[in-house]
Amino acid sequence: MTFLKSIPVAIIGCLILSACASTPNPEKVCTTEWIGKRSDTAISRIETRSKSSLKAIKNAGKSWAKGKQPGLLQLLALKSSLNNLEKELTRGQGVTDLRTLAKTCNDPDIISKAMNNLLDRQGFSDDFKNTIKQYPLYERILEEITTGVGTET
Repeated sequence: MTFLKSIPVAIIGCLILSACASTPNPEKVCTTEWIGKRSDTAISRIETRSKSSLKAIKNAGKSWAKGKQPGLLQLLALKSSLNNLEKELTRGQGVTDLRTLAKTCNDPDIISKAMNNLLDRQGFSDDFKNTIKQYPLYERILEEITTGVGTET
């Protein structure tokens, strides 16, 4: 009977020890290499989950670059793609990983650098990236992602 009473105590002890062991120490892990690998993994996850959205945005961008006005169907696809991309960039696992990374290292710039990396990897021109960055939607998404990051003192 004593054995059965000690099982819950042992389980709780193991849970506490495993929680402590899995919390990264920022001083040891926040190296450029460590951040780079995890950031790339998060960006790859975002790219995979939002492939069709990014494709629609690229197509609309190409039309505008050629001086053409996108058609109604292309504009509807663009609106839907932007909504889907917004969901992925605010609630997706890749962004959650970036947020955790930025909080662990107490560096909100990790997120903006990763978003810029995402745009670079997608082949967007500097002009297009600058245009995107001026939209309130982009600013709002970055603000939502970085909420609570870098506020520790």
